[in-house]
Amino acid sequence: MKLSRNYITPFISLVFLVVGLSGLLMLFHLFDGYTEVVHECLGVFFVICAIFHVILNWSALKIHFRRGIFLPALAGAVTLTVALVILESMHPPVDMLIINRIIKAPMNDAFKALEVEYSEAAKRLKANGISIENARTIEDIWVNSNADPEKVIDLITE
Repeated sequence: MKLSRNYITPFISLVFLVVGLSGLLMLFHLFDGYTEVVHECLGVFFVICAIFHVILNWSALKIHFRRGIFLPALAGAVTLTVALVILESMHPPVDMLIINRIIKAPMNDAFKALEVEYSEAAKRLKANGISIENARTIEDIWVNSNADPEKVIDLITE
């Protein structure tokens, strides 16, 4: 199948609307959990459609490059991105603060906060080849076992 604006334009337009809408829903914490998956997966698809769009419109885009129109847009996008990253690092989300404190807390306290029975979690971890011995924190579990942190937390909270 040959690349055609007849296919790419409707796809990029509709995916743009869904990614934009899901981003707004995430911003206002509406339907949390559901919107993130849609936003991430369709975001990847949007990038693919955008690449095809650039390929199809390359000759027209070259004219804009020659006129220098992209330089202010690039400067604005980079400035906004850097500012948002800096602000996020200075004021991390509350859920990230809580998670970081739980994984660094003494294991018994962390398990209490997560409402998890220590013995059950230890069984699940052991069944998956992850040792809980010599670990003082949840973070120690994945560091000592060279395991994936997300897998360890999923096994603990099952």
